[in-house]
Amino acid sequence: MMKTIQAILFFCLGLVSISAMAEQKKVFAGKDGAEYEVHYMALSSTFLLPEVARQYGLSRSKALGVINVSVLKVQDDGTKQAVGALVDINTKNDIQQVQHLDVNQVTEGRAIYYIAQVQFREGAVLTFDLSVYAQGEIDPFKIRFGHTFYND
Repeated sequence: MMKTIQAILFFCLGLVSISAMAEQKKVFAGKDGAEYEVHYMALSSTFLLPEVARQYGLSRSKALGVINVSVLKVQDDGTKQAVGALVDINTKNDIQQVQHLDVNQVTEGRAIYYIAQVQFREGAVLTFDLSVYAQGEIDPFKIRFGHTFYND
C-alpha cells in the first residue's frame, strides 16, 4: 500500500479525533474519460509531532495550519495511481482578505502530495479555493471548502 502523508499524519497524531482532521475527496472526470480523485485536508500545525514537521519543512505554531492535497488517477483495473499536478491554493478570511499559499510537492516512492501552510486566527472560518491541474489535463479541477482552525 502506498505511504502517504495522510497516513503518516493519522498515525503520528493518534490523540486527535478523526473528525477533527478528516480527509475529504472530490471525484472528477478527466478529458480522456478517466476518473481522478482529489483528496484534501486541513489541520492545525500543532497537531504535528515536531519530528514530522521537521521532516516536511513545516513550522509548528498556534497560528499556522497545514493543507494537504493529493491527486489519484483511477486506472482501468480500478487501482489508483498518484499523479503529478500543479496545485494553486487561495484562501479568504471572514472579511474577504485573500491569501495565496505557497504549495510544496512531496514525493515518497510512488506517492505524491502537496502541502501548504496558512496563517489563521483561532475560531475564524477560512474558505479555500483549490485549482488542481492534474498531469495530462488542460482544465483545472476546482474545489472550494471551508475550515475552522482551533488551537490545541
